[in-house]
Amino acid sequence: FPKIEDCAHFHYEYVDIGQLQVAMGDESPDPLKHNGVPEPHKDTLYLVSVECQGKCWTVQHSYEDFRFLDKHLHSCIYDRKFSQLTELPKGEAMKENIQAVKQVLSRYLARLSQITGNLLNCGPVLNWLELDNRGNHLIARDECAINVPAVAAAHVIKRYAAQASDEISLEVGDIVSVIDMPPTHETLWWRGKKGFEVGFFPSQCVEVISDKVPPTFNVPTRRTIKPVSKKHGKLITFLRSFLATRPSRRLLQQTGILRERVFGCDLGEYLLRCGVDVPPVLACCSEFIEKYGIIDGVYRLSGVASNIHKLRAEFDMETEPDLSKDCYRQDIHCVGSLLKMYFRELPNPLLTYQLYNKFAEAVEDRENKLVKIYDVIQQLPPPHYRTLKYLMEHLSHVATFSDRTGMHSKNLAIVWAPNLLRSKEIESGAAALMEIRVQSVVIEFLIHHVDLLFSNKLAGTLLGAPSEARRPKSLVLSTPTKLLSLEEAQART
Repeated sequence: FPKIEDCAHFHYEYVDIGQLQVAMGDESPDPLKHNGVPEPHKDTLYLVSVECQGKCWTVQHSYEDFRFLDKHLHSCIYDRKFSQLTELPKGEAMKENIQAVKQVLSRYLARLSQITGNLLNCGPVLNWLELDNRGNHLIARDECAINVPAVAAAHVIKRYAAQASDEISLEVGDIVSVIDMPPTHETLWWRGKKGFEVGFFPSQCVEVISDKVPPTFNVPTRRTIKPVSKKHGKLITFLRSFLATRPSRRLLQQTGILRERVFGCDLGEYLLRCGVDVPPVLACCSEFIEKYGIIDGVYRLSGVASNIHKLRAEFDMETEPDLSKDCYRQDIHCVGSLLKMYFRELPNPLLTYQLYNKFAEAVEDRENKLVKIYDVIQQLPPPHYRTLKYLMEHLSHVATFSDRTGMHSKNLAIVWAPNLLRSKEIESGAAALMEIRVQSVVIEFLIHHVDLLFSNKLAGTLLGAPSEARRPKSLVLSTPTKLLSLEEAQART
């Protein structure tokens, strides 16, 4: 891999860095060292303070680096008559007299601060200052961990919340670039990159992407356009151009021309479209129930059908209904019925079809039930995880008023379970009735242990024995990493 200074010279088309201040650092310069011992044949490093857009950081450069900066400033950006920057002389005598060099460089940077601005579009100059074209601090050193090449790619199959500053959090569906993949008999911790984050994560939370596409990924197939005869060519060409120029579905939604339904819509798509963490239906109805609905039979008794349909129509128009109206205050059960209806009509249940068997197996393990169910919950997609956490906290709160409502956690689980946990294979019939017991036990357990199941207190118990859970020490600079072939990476897993 080439070093940054050896990369192709480039200029940014757009630069907006604002006011930039550059000055020599207060600390004394240090010579380059090898194993803690100064190397006399190496150049001295000078500290340079860079301040841009209210942020300040320090960079280290040798005298030759300053000459490199001067060269690019006057070959790409400024004429020396305008900049009035003194050309930095070449010579060993300048390098040996550190105090004299520091005075020259201080005057140089003081003048540079007076003329800097959005004219600095030269890539090497901005890299020298560790700046991007928008004034953000850009760590551009080759030894930085973000620049370490990946040995494999993996997709996240289990949620993980970072427990330390040198770890990264994972959500189901994320893509991670693995940069360090030790054998599993040494440690269960891998090191990787997610976006601009670099850190450790448990290896069992990800699955290495091989030549085979995971079943959860939808790969769009390119449609081939069939040739048409000359007889119908003009008409077909017109229709194709008309269809190609029509507004997209997203644009129609943004302008309000197209309104998507709320009930029966995929939970992830709905939350992405609304830009919220949990469905507004859940937030609105649960708040109303906690404020006015602590009455006998809440969530067990059904409301008036006309009120339920009226509420549903208002939510489908993506407007938050006014639940303070008398018709709703006098029929509180219609709000609870509507909330159960929303979850019942989800195309994929809140606890998902894919995890049904895992929940059923986990609840049968009496010794490790808590840990097993916690482990399955971490495999929920992020929208389902956030919504389940919100709903279980609400039901746990309602259960505390069982003396007034007659709805303790077991009764709440019985009426809610069929709406949240279902099997695709046994949707109806006698087998479905037999599964109600398993479903209600799972939901009751979630309500009882909501504080533990949705916290990070049990995360350590999933990493196995202490020797297996031992995490490698965090390093400021990345360790040398040997590139592995796909076959070697798969063999290690």
